[in-house]
Amino acid sequence: MASCPLIPVDWDMPQVVRFRLGDNPGRQRAMQHEGHLLLVLHDVPQRRDRERTGQLFWRSPEGQWRSTLAVKGDQAVDEQLGTYAAAINRLTDTFDSAEESVGYFEILGALGPIRRSIRNLLAALQDARELQPDERLIIIWRDRAYDLVRRAELLHNDAQAALDFETARQAKAQAEASQQRAVAAHRLNMLAAFFFPLATLSAVLSMKLHHGWEDWEANYAPWVFTGVLVVGISIGVVLTYIITRPAKPPKIERAPEDQ
Repeated sequence: MASCPLIPVDWDMPQVVRFRLGDNPGRQRAMQHEGHLLLVLHDVPQRRDRERTGQLFWRSPEGQWRSTLAVKGDQAVDEQLGTYAAAINRLTDTFDSAEESVGYFEILGALGPIRRSIRNLLAALQDARELQPDERLIIIWRDRAYDLVRRAELLHNDAQAALDFETARQAKAQAEASQQRAVAAHRLNMLAAFFFPLATLSAVLSMKLHHGWEDWEANYAPWVFTGVLVVGISIGVVLTYIITRPAKPPKIERAPEDQ
């Protein structure tokens, strides 16, 4: 049988177990043969990683633990779980400081692979618990993994709820802005309709009529022009306020409750 490249050559492990593990880590799982327990666990996945990096944890029939991590002994699984806890803590801190929907979306995107991986890690530890019912360390690791799964689920729910709330808030703001624009357009149309006949008659007749102010305009022409300009701008300001003032929301009458 060919030796598995993932398992260190100095591990005194049955060849059957080596053969059951392929060239890639594959899914997270627990394998046992003749008292040898092998755990295949993944590192904390990143959002855009297509392949998962695996770590091996071997328990000999004598109860000695070894791993492919730099940490020796039974502390290796604690170290692996600690990386997941640190990743969830970082995302929790990011969630506490996030204020916009983009931040919540980034949290959900980064949390998704971690949620799936930690759930599979918990399932692998549960299988190991059933294969080695007398190993208390596996029980401790399984309970810790369950706590991490719960924290990841709670963080996901909070981020999803915050994203939904922010989306609803922005949708409400856009609906109110659209309503305000519609009301302003309606008011402007009403003003245009009111002055349209006068504007049409002025355009057709050109309004070149004697009104008695010709001599006064000739003597005080700059001041007349300035006065007309000021009055026109003032009326424009008033009309702009009338057109753009906030519209009152429509009243919704509730149906009377049955007595």
